[in-house]
Parts: sequence; C-alpha cells; structure tokens
Amino acid sequence: MIVEMSRVLVVGPKRLLAPALESLQGVGSLHVDRIEAEEAPEVFSAPAPESAERAQVDALERLRGRVDGLLTLLPHAAVEPAPATADLADRPVEELEAELATLEERTVPLTRRRLEFQDELELIRSYESTVRVLSPLLGALAGSHVLESVGFILRARDLSIVQDVRRRLVELTGGRVEVVSRQVEEGKMGVVVAFHRRDAEAVHGFLARAGISELRLPSVYAGLPPAEAIRRMDARRAALPGEIEGLNTALRRLAEEKRSRLIALRAVIQDRLARIQVVPQLAQSRYTFVVHGWTPTRMVSAIRRNLQKRFGTEVMLYDTPADPHEAERVPVLLDNPGAVRPFQMLLALFPPPRYGTMDPTLLISITFPFFVGLVIGDVGYGILFFLFGWVLRNRARAGQSIPGDPPRGVLDKTARFLGLRAGAETLGPLSWLIRVLAVWVIVFGVIYAEVFGNLPELFFHVKPIFNRVEEQGVYFRIILLIGVGMIFLGLLGHLVMAIRHRHRRGIAESLVTLFTLLGILIFLGTTAGMLPAALARWSLYLLLAAIGAFLAAGRPSLLWFLESFSAFGHVLSHARLMAFGLAAAILATAANALGPEMARQFGVRGIIGAILGTIAAGGFQILFFLFTIIGHIIQPARLHWVELLTKLKYHEESGPRYQPFRKVGGGEVV
Repeated sequence: MIVEMSRVLVVGPKRLLAPALESLQGVGSLHVDRIEAEEAPEVFSAPAPESAERAQVDALERLRGRVDGLLTLLPHAAVEPAPATADLADRPVEELEAELATLEERTVPLTRRRLEFQDELELIRSYESTVRVLSPLLGALAGSHVLESVGFILRARDLSIVQDVRRRLVELTGGRVEVVSRQVEEGKMGVVVAFHRRDAEAVHGFLARAGISELRLPSVYAGLPPAEAIRRMDARRAALPGEIEGLNTALRRLAEEKRSRLIALRAVIQDRLARIQVVPQLAQSRYTFVVHGWTPTRMVSAIRRNLQKRFGTEVMLYDTPADPHEAERVPVLLDNPGAVRPFQMLLALFPPPRYGTMDPTLLISITFPFFVGLVIGDVGYGILFFLFGWVLRNRARAGQSIPGDPPRGVLDKTARFLGLRAGAETLGPLSWLIRVLAVWVIVFGVIYAEVFGNLPELFFHVKPIFNRVEEQGVYFRIILLIGVGMIFLGLLGHLVMAIRHRHRRGIAESLVTLFTLLGILIFLGTTAGMLPAALARWSLYLLLAAIGAFLAAGRPSLLWFLESFSAFGHVLSHARLMAFGLAAAILATAANALGPEMARQFGVRGIIGAILGTIAAGGFQILFFLFTIIGHIIQPARLHWVELLTKLKYHEESGPRYQPFRKVGGGEVV
C-alpha cells in the first residue's frame, strides 16, 4: 500500500537553522522539497551558496575521500559493531582531520610494506625459473674480457624462431657468435647469445630492432653473480610469505580496533555534507527560514515533539494532508505487510506509482509465484529452490553479504565471478521471495506429478492429476483464461482509480478498452466454437457500449480502440507460459532418458551402467535447469512488468521516490 503523506512546513528564526536541520535529520522522516516561488512570499528566496560554505563542502569531501581510502585498505573485521558517532558529532573539522591523520600514520606504512613485499615475491616468481635455467650459461662468460653475453626470453614454442635469430646474428658478426637456447617453461624459451665485444653495437642494435628485450634482474639482484642471485631469491621467497602474513595480521588487528571508528567518522562527515547541501532547497529571508517537505502522516507528531522539545515555540511545524491534485510532487513510500513486502523488489526497477493511485505489490505477490509454479511445476526443483532460499535466509540473519569477504564456498565464488553483490538487508527479503516461489513450484509439481521430470512415473507408475505434456490443448486454454483474468484485473484496477479520482476521461478510456476487448474475445470465442453461439450478439452490444463511452468522454481518442487490440495481444502473450512450461517438463524428462541411453550406447551395463546412467541424468538435469531457469522466472516477471502494469497505467503515472533527509545511520522507523 502507498503510505499516507502530509505536507510539512517548518518555520523558525534563521539563527536556529543549523540546529533545526540537525533535529530534522535526527528524526529522519522528512523528504525535503524545494518550495515553489508562488508558494512563498517575495521576501523569501533560495539562498545562493557562499564561498565559506563551498570551502567547507570541499574540505568535508576531501576528508570523506581519505576515510574511504583507509576503509579500502583495512580488511573487514569479523564482527563490526554499530558505529558510535555521539562523541564525533560536535567536533570541528580540524579535530576530525587530526584523528584521521593519526590513523593514516598507522595504516599507510603497513599497507605500503605489504605491497612492496607482494611485488618482490611476484618478481621472484617471474624471474627465478629463467635465471635458474640461464645462469650456468651466463656465469661461464661472466669473467671474460673479450666476450660479452646477453640473455633474453622468447615467448615461442617453435625452435625455428631461435634458428632464425641465430642466422641473422651470424650474418651480422661474420660468424663470431654463439646462440644457446633452453626451454624455461611451456611456451617460453630462454636464449643466451655470446659474441665478441667489438660486435656489441651490431648485436644490441639487431635485438632492439627485433623487439627483443635483454633479461634484466631487479635492481636488488642486478649486480650479483647468477648463482648468488638464485640463492638470495630462494631465501627471500621462503621468508616473504611469513612477512606478508605478519603485516596482514597487523592490519586485521588495526581493523578490529579502528574500522568501526572510521565508519562512524564517515557517517558524521556524510551527515554534515547532507545538512549543507540541503540548504539551497530551503526558502530564507533575512531573519527567517522555511523548510518545506513531505513526511508520512504517522510521523508528523514525532517531528513536532522533537522540535518542541529542543526549541519550544521558536520553531513551528505546520502540516496538511497531501493533496491528490498535486500528486506529481508527493514522494511515494510503499509499506506492505511483512509477507508481501519482499515483492516490492520486483517494482524497484521502476519509479514508484503516483501518489493516490494503486500499489500493485499485493496482486503481484499472489500472481507472480503462481505463474512461476505454473511454469516450472517440479517438486525436486522446488525443494532445491527452497533450500537455496533457506541458505540466503541464514546468511541474512548472520549479517553476511554475498559474496563474503573473503569469499567462501561455491555461492560466494559464483557471485563474485558473475559480479553480483547483495547485502544482508537485501538477502532477507530475497530469501523469502525465493521460498514463496519454491512452495508454488512444489504445489504444481504435485499436480503434474513431476520430481526431476517423470521420475515418479518411471519408478512408481504415479499418474499426474493433470498431464500438461499430453493435454496441451487444455493447458493452452487454462493459460489463456489466466491471461484474460490478468489483463482484466489491470483494466479494472485503472477504472477503479479513475472513479476514485473522478477522472471522467480516465473512466471513459477504461470502459472503451474493457468493452472492446470483451467484445473481441466473445466474437472470437463464438466463431471458434469455444463459446455458445447465442453469446455472439453480445459482442455487438459491447461494441455499441464502447462507442457510447467513447462519445461520453470529454476529449476522446481513437487510440483507445487500438489499445483494446493491444490488450488482446497481451492476453495472447501469456501463451509463452505454456511454451516455457512444456519446455521445462520435456527437458527434465529428456534428461532422465539421456543418461541410461548413453550408458547403453557405450556398452556399459549392469550396476555400473545404472550408476553411470544416473550420474549422467543428474548432470543433464542440472545443465537443463541452469539453462532454462532464468527464462522460467523472467517470463512471468515480464508479463507483470509489461502486460499487467501497462493496463494499470503504472509506467505513465509514476511519482518521485521517497528519500528522507536522515542520518547515515538512519532515523526513526517510518
């Protein structure tokens, strides 16, 4: 349901503006809205930001950026207590900056050393195998005063490339060169070129033109003999993991000690920025300020009590119920019962419905799970769905997000691979939504007698209450009837809203669409023999009624009749539920047949053949389910987003989202 809103004006002396904004932010339920010029006396105006305020905003944003940087460097603590901001709220920016600088002095050196050690370990791993292979060759010529040597890596498997390099160098030096190669690892060839010093310029020039870079060790090992460089690399490679882990431990301890403090510091900075940035939306005169906004009607008394307790009668609050005639401006807050609220997630992709219209969440909470169950209809898949929802529920109750930090298990790794993130506040409602879907999938699975396809029929000869594969004609008629019901529900919902708001043109549009669509359905039904022929004349009566409603409208539109044919197309769109439902059943049944058939084709019989066939069938079940599950859920959702919501004029009659002026930690529950 759409929460009832009230329009609020908070008026007070300008000297109390800052503490008044702090109080309003503390309650956290007022959606601040810019007051229109015609609504305020001429002496009031929106203030232009002063240079001092801009400088303060810049300073706070820089400070917030530094806090974000430290939060990125410090790992998440195992348990992060709620940040305490009471002792930070009134402290000046300079003190906050000084405390942050102290934390930076402790955090940045540890992070820098860890990065240096990680880079060193990576360099050792990159160079060690190459140096180990080439060092005997390079070391043999290290003390020569006549000969010079160069080592490099060729990323190639074909020795002909090395032979080509040898041939070109022989031509350049007149044969005063030797080229030796060794395979370092798969796809990498280590090469050493030995040549006379008087040919150094020609050799180095050729290698540069060929894009071949000489192997150069990191500076710490560059001046060492190859054998000594390898020895030191071995020693550092053994020591570095322990040193890195020691730094990680130090950072974890620092995070446990200071991370919640940083979160509190960021919350205080964010709250101050919000108070400064909201000022341009206010109306002010030389001595007075006016805060204009909207709040849930049930929260008006809480705001009034808070202001009276702090300011007495110096700051006054005036409220009036939101006027439906200015619904375009009224912010919308949806608040449904606990079992229905998670289904608001399906509407979160779009702006909320306009204030005073219909919230379709309750309807969607009934029809969407029904449609998903109708399509999938398998007890086995429903149980898997339910278990997945239960796992998400446990993660939400533990305050864990997906993926975790660090990621653990298949779920976290899959979410990270797909780039999906969800906090505990999202996982809770999502887990409930999935479990409701699972129940309906199980219910229809019982009706269809499907458990991972046709296993009940194969093993126990169970006959379904309704066989959707064999009775496709009946299945199609049922789905069409469901489509008719959905479309008419949407059209009737819009008619009710139009009557409630006494919108003559909206009433006429809904009646024209309803009468014309019903007439089309009756005409086609009687023509096809699906309805009694005696009803045929009613299609004409309904058409005449539609024309009457059209003429009675103040400003009729011929597009209303076209909308009726579009609505008929939306009825037929529900046939896709049949297609996806049959695909689900046929693929699940095919998976059960493919496993044993593959075992027979490969000549594996007996118990081993049965086991391998069962494993293969299970694999096909998982594969088919993963490939089709998105469509099985997206298609019912699409039918609601497009077919149903367009009939309710949801996308045409939307409103601004309710965004209360509140502290980062939140205000009172609305």
